[in-house]
Amino acid sequence: MTAKAPVLFVGGYGRSGSTLIDLALASVPGVVPVGEFRHLFGRALGDNELCSCGRPFRKCPFWADVIARAFPSGLDRGEVHEAMRAINRVVSVPRIRYGFGARGHFGRQMRTYGDALAAAYQAVLDVTGGQVIVDSSKYPLHGLFLRASEVVDLSVMLLVRDARAVAYSWTRQRIRPEVHWEEQNMPQHSLLRSSAAWSASNFLTGLLDDGSTPYRVQRYEDFVADPDGQLEEIAAFALGGRPKTPVAFGTGPRGPTHTVAGNPLRLAGDRLEVKADVAWKTELSAWQQAMIAVTSPIGMRRFGYPLAPQRG
Repeated sequence: MTAKAPVLFVGGYGRSGSTLIDLALASVPGVVPVGEFRHLFGRALGDNELCSCGRPFRKCPFWADVIARAFPSGLDRGEVHEAMRAINRVVSVPRIRYGFGARGHFGRQMRTYGDALAAAYQAVLDVTGGQVIVDSSKYPLHGLFLRASEVVDLSVMLLVRDARAVAYSWTRQRIRPEVHWEEQNMPQHSLLRSSAAWSASNFLTGLLDDGSTPYRVQRYEDFVADPDGQLEEIAAFALGGRPKTPVAFGTGPRGPTHTVAGNPLRLAGDRLEVKADVAWKTELSAWQQAMIAVTSPIGMRRFGYPLAPQRG
């Protein structure tokens, strides 16, 4: 099996700002953001969506090099993708966390997916010369698998954003620019569904905080308020120590990034701007905000978000 690779897993729920933080971390020497890596064998290699560099994934020289190094004897993409889908199911949580699935067909799927991930992670480090990979898959089952399968030297950052901001974002209609062969919208969810998923994702990611895995909670609002200071803190956590050179938001070699899936922001080119997106405060009525708060009060209190409706 391929040697362990240092990986920072960013967990939580979608629309919490992981793509923005990925793009900021890309300027930190030694840190290699790869986006939502759990989609490598599906949306990337299978569907051929756009890499963040703007090329279709299978035509991106960077990923061509990574795949060639990771799988010199070839890759059964369908088998690996099927294994990923079986593992990334809620019903698989007990089998992964407590080792119930170590034998039989599910055990073989765990080994198939784990070996493929380990090989891909290591190839990314070989190609880039990086020290640590940032995998912003967010999906907590992916993080649980990474810890249980021991394919990586894992650290975890739970990225959270006000549940009302997240729920509002999921109601908005947006085009998926990475789907270059047709016009397709991003999924939209109701406020209640998003609120429930926000609570569940944050809770499940919290299971990774077992005292033995390095763990950090990062609020999106704190990053927006102090990009330079927060970027340095995140970089220090990812690298296991302060960066050798000072880092600041918007500095350093940006250039093209090569990330999988994520927010359309990753395809916006060189323009990178941090600003507080607070449209939800005026677009959501007081009762809508209260409804979200009522369905996720424990998490909102835990992460320091006021339950009272916000206007501004």
